[in-house]
Amino acid sequence: MRWGKLRRRVFDILERDLPGDHIADAVHYFLIITVLLSVGGAVLATVPSLQLRDKWWFHWGEFAALVIFTVEYAVRLWVAPEHPLRRRLKPLVARARYAVTAPALIDLAAILPWFVSFITEFDVHALLVLRLLRFLKLARYSSGFNALYLAVRRERYALLSCLIILWTGVLMAATAMYLIERDVQPDKFGSIPEAMWWAITTLTTVGYGDVVPVTNLGRVVGAITMVSGLMMLALPIAIIASSFSEVISKHNFVVTFSMISRLPPFSDLEAPVLGDILPLLNSRSFDRGHHVVRRGESAAHLFVVLQGQLEMEDEEGTRRLGPGDVFGLLPGHAKTKPLQVRALAKTKILAIEENELHMLALRHPAVMGRLAAAARDREPDQTV
Repeated sequence: MRWGKLRRRVFDILERDLPGDHIADAVHYFLIITVLLSVGGAVLATVPSLQLRDKWWFHWGEFAALVIFTVEYAVRLWVAPEHPLRRRLKPLVARARYAVTAPALIDLAAILPWFVSFITEFDVHALLVLRLLRFLKLARYSSGFNALYLAVRRERYALLSCLIILWTGVLMAATAMYLIERDVQPDKFGSIPEAMWWAITTLTTVGYGDVVPVTNLGRVVGAITMVSGLMMLALPIAIIASSFSEVISKHNFVVTFSMISRLPPFSDLEAPVLGDILPLLNSRSFDRGHHVVRRGESAAHLFVVLQGQLEMEDEEGTRRLGPGDVFGLLPGHAKTKPLQVRALAKTKILAIEENELHMLALRHPAVMGRLAAAARDREPDQTV
């Protein structure tokens, strides 16, 4: 039990999911600073005039960073069974599943050069450039990276359609240029695969100029390809920009499985259920004194308090809400009663929209029952 509590505590520190945990904050910023210094050192070490590879302090700093990354990787493997999605698995299985995740593979790539240098004659300085991948670790702490991932994931089918359209344009342009220019420039347009290089650079508006049409008909095809490329590239850019803007407006901070698994309405849920709920949650932050719901308005969402304290006024009086409390749009109610909800301190809230509530009710009625019960039940000392 003692080791279990210690492992749980270390997991909480590394994930930084507990509000007000100063130790977790210190470890969080220490790792970020170490990553930035390591990446900066790897970049500056490639500048010959600085001669950093000859400096003793640079080697010691490099060694210290690799030790820190190795310890972090080992500790993350040790605490992997504490993740909500892996708690029901055997420890070895949980660690094996974590080891093949993208964050774990990035961590491994950051420390591999150190071990490779001991068993091979590879140029360790060349391998240490792999430390630049460590910069990607910052994505787990950034709401911007998370929003971009959600935006691409939401529009993956539309983006796949755009990719198919783009490659169709590449194939058609390459085929047309092959038929027109193959006899004039057999070294550049002698086959469709060779012509595809020109088509790709032209459709993407890069235009290296190493391959150009010389016939009049070829130039006409080139002009059409250029204009078509502008339209084809505009499609995925517009889709991603629109989706990113929508996601970033709904997600003020990163929501993790560990965060929601600690809330009473979502505690002890199976991993697949948590996986279905997480995409439905929109994260909002409110400073002290700001209104979540203004007086006379009807809440259009179901809200779950993640952190902070709120004051809610309704027909039954004034109540204080804290982490785990639920309020707002209830299942089976067309409209909620007029109320006013304002933040008494900096507060983080999870919101579920009305249409997503209906989806949740259909797929997981037991979870909806938990949320409805939490919204109705109030402790006596919460009323002020």
